[in-house]
Amino acid sequence: MLAQVLIARFPMHGFGWKALGAVLKQQGRQEEALEPLSRAVELMPENAEAHFNLGNCLLEQARFTDAEPCYRRALNFKRDYLPAHFNLGNVLQQQGRFAEAELSFLAALSIKPDFADARRNLGIVQSEQGHSDKAESSFRELLKLTPDDALTHGNLANILLAQKRTSEAESAYRRALQLQPSLPEAHFNLANFLYGEGRNSEAETCYRNALDLRPDFAAAHLKFGDLLLEQERLTEAEAAFRFAIEALPNLADAWSHLGVALRGQGRYTEAETYYRQALALMPDYADAHNNLGNVLREQKRYAEAVECYRQALALNPDFAEAHYNIGNVHKEQDHYQDAEAGYRKALEARPHYPEAHNKLGNALKEQGRMEEAAVAFENAIALKPDFIKAHFSLSAIKTYREDDPHIEILEGLTDRVAGLSDEMRMRYWFTMGKMREDLGRADTSFAAYKEGNDIKRASLHWDDKAEDAVMQRMKEVFSKEFFAAHPKPTHEGKAPIFIVGMPRSGTSLLEQILATHPGVYGAGELTEMLKAVTASMPDANPLKFPEAILDFSADDFRRVGESYADAVWKLSPDAERITDKLPSNFYFIGMIHLVLPHAKIIHAMRDPMDSCFSCYSRLFNENNLAFSYDLETLGRYYGRYIDLMRHWHEVLPPGTILDMPYEKTVADTEGQARKLLEYLGLPWDEKCLDFHKNKRPVKTASAAQVRKPIYKTSLARWEPFREHLAPLLDLVKDYR
Repeated sequence: MLAQVLIARFPMHGFGWKALGAVLKQQGRQEEALEPLSRAVELMPENAEAHFNLGNCLLEQARFTDAEPCYRRALNFKRDYLPAHFNLGNVLQQQGRFAEAELSFLAALSIKPDFADARRNLGIVQSEQGHSDKAESSFRELLKLTPDDALTHGNLANILLAQKRTSEAESAYRRALQLQPSLPEAHFNLANFLYGEGRNSEAETCYRNALDLRPDFAAAHLKFGDLLLEQERLTEAEAAFRFAIEALPNLADAWSHLGVALRGQGRYTEAETYYRQALALMPDYADAHNNLGNVLREQKRYAEAVECYRQALALNPDFAEAHYNIGNVHKEQDHYQDAEAGYRKALEARPHYPEAHNKLGNALKEQGRMEEAAVAFENAIALKPDFIKAHFSLSAIKTYREDDPHIEILEGLTDRVAGLSDEMRMRYWFTMGKMREDLGRADTSFAAYKEGNDIKRASLHWDDKAEDAVMQRMKEVFSKEFFAAHPKPTHEGKAPIFIVGMPRSGTSLLEQILATHPGVYGAGELTEMLKAVTASMPDANPLKFPEAILDFSADDFRRVGESYADAVWKLSPDAERITDKLPSNFYFIGMIHLVLPHAKIIHAMRDPMDSCFSCYSRLFNENNLAFSYDLETLGRYYGRYIDLMRHWHEVLPPGTILDMPYEKTVADTEGQARKLLEYLGLPWDEKCLDFHKNKRPVKTASAAQVRKPIYKTSLARWEPFREHLAPLLDLVKDYR
C-alpha cells in the first residue's frame, strides 16, 4: 500500500517503483515484480541497488544471462558492492563460466574474507576447472569458519577423492555423515565413494539410507540403479530408474539407464523407446546413442546400430564403448577381422578396458590365434581379477597347473558367487569344474560342474515323454514301406556334406579335416535344414512334421532340397562341396535322403560316456542343448539318438551313412581321413593331416581342440568321474 501511495504521489521518482518491486518479489510474484523493478532502473539509472534488485529478480527466475548485466551495472556504480560480486559469481557459475565466476568470488572475499558462502562457491568453481589444490585450500579455509558444516566436509572429500587420496576422502565423507546423519547428501556421497571402491554392499546400505531420508532423491535412485545394474539385479535396477524418472522426469540419464535394465531383460522394444526418450531430452547424449545402438544390435538391425555408434563417436571420438560395440556388430556377423579392429580401437581409446580385452580374445580365438587370445584374456583378468567372463573364456583354451595364480583368485570368489546373476554363477562353476579337472581333483570338479548344470537346468524346460513320442512318429512315418514307395530321386543338384551325431562326438574334428581339403568349404553348424523343412509344412508349422510329408509329391521334396541348397551356397557360391555339421541333423536324415539325393551323410560316433560327459561339462550358448544339463536326461537323449540312427541304417540303402568312430580317428588319423575322402569321392590331399593349422573361423565349443594336432587325452575322460556318473552309465552302458 505504501509503495502504491508513493508511486501515485511521485510517479517519476524511482523509490516507489523499487519498493513495489521489492514487495511483489517478497510475495513470490517474481514476474509481476519485473515491471516495477525495471521502471526503477529507468528512473534511477545510477542507483546500484536498483540494478542489483532487478538482477536478483531475474536470477530467481533462472534468467542468468539477463541477470548478469544488471550485477555488472551495479558494480560500475559501487565497486565494493559485496552482494553484487557474490551474485555475479553465481550467475557466471550457472552459465558454466567458472574462471570468471572464480574472479567474482575472490572479489567478494577481498571485501569480506570470512564470507562463508563465497568461500564455498569459490571451492566449487575451482573444482569444476580441475584446480583441485586451490579447491582443497578453499574448503579447508571454509572449515576454519564452519568446522561442523557437513556439506563442506563432503565437498572436501570429493576433492581428495579426485586426487586419489582415498583414505583421507573416506574419513571426510564419514565426518560429514557423523556431523549430520539426517543429511541425505552425506549418505549419498559416502555411497558414491564406496561404490567407486568396489565396496558394493556398504554402498547399497548408504544409498538406501539416503533414499529413506529423501524418497524423491533422483540422483540417489539413479546411482543406486547403476549399482544394481552392475550386479545384474535387473528388475531392482529397473525399479530404481523408474523412481528417478518419477522424481525428475527430465533426467536423461535415468531414461537411458532404464533402457539398459530393460535390454538386459530382453525387453528390446521397450528399451528402444526409453533410449529415444533420453535422446529427445538430450540430442547430443553420446551414451544414449551408444545404448540405442546396443538394443538395435540385439534385434539384428545391424546397419541402424552402426549408425548409432557412429553418431556417438561423432560426439565423442574417444568413446571406447562405441568402438567396442562396432566390434560386437562385426563379431555377431562372423566378421572376425573387422571385430578385432573394433576392439583394438576401443583399447587405443581406453587401454584399461577389461571387456574389450576379453572380446578381443574371443575374436582371436575364432580366428584360431589361440596364443594371442590367451594373452588378451590374461590382460582382461589382470585388470579385473574377478572378471568371471574372462576366466570362463580362458579356461576353454588353457590347462591349469598347480602354480597357476588364477587358482587362488577363482577359489577366493566362491563366497561371493551366491549374490551374482544366474549367468555369472553358471560361468563361474563351469570354470571351476574345468580348473579342478585339470588339477586332477575329480570330486570337487564334479561338484562344480553339477552346481553349474543345476542352475542352468532350472531355467530350461525339457519333456522326455514328448521327445519319445516325436522319435516314435519319425520311425513310423519313415518306414521301409515309405522308402520303398519313395525311391531316391535322380535329378541333378548340389552335394552338401552333413556331419551328424551326438554333440561333442567329434563333428568339429571331422569338419576341420574336410575343410582343409581345397574342394570343401566348412560352413559350421547351420539351421538351414530345419528352416527348409519347416517352411514346407502346412502353415509353416513345424509340429506337422513328419506326418505332412506323407502327402508330398516328388516336386515338393525337390523344392525343399533346392531351398536348403540356395541358402547354404550363399555362404560360398563357388564351393564344390559345403559341410553342415549341426549334430542334430541326424533327425532329418530321412528327409535329406529324399530332398538332396547327392548329399553325403557322415555319422560322428564316440563312446557315449565320453560324449555325454563332455556335454555335461560344457556350458553351451544361450538355451541350446537343453537336455545336456542333467545326467539322466542326457542319457535318455543319447538312447533316443542312437535308436534313430539304427533305424536310418535299417531303412536306408547300405552306404547311405558313413559311421566315423572318434576313437578310430584318434588312433589312425590318416587312415580314417582317407576313408572319409573316398566316401565323398574326393582325391587324397596331405593338407588334411594338418587340419590344426587351418585358420578358418570355428564357432563351436570345440574351437580350441581343432586348433591342436590329434591328442588322446580326451579318450576315457569320464573315468575319473565314474562314481559320480553312475546314473548316466546305467542308461548308456548297452550302447558302448
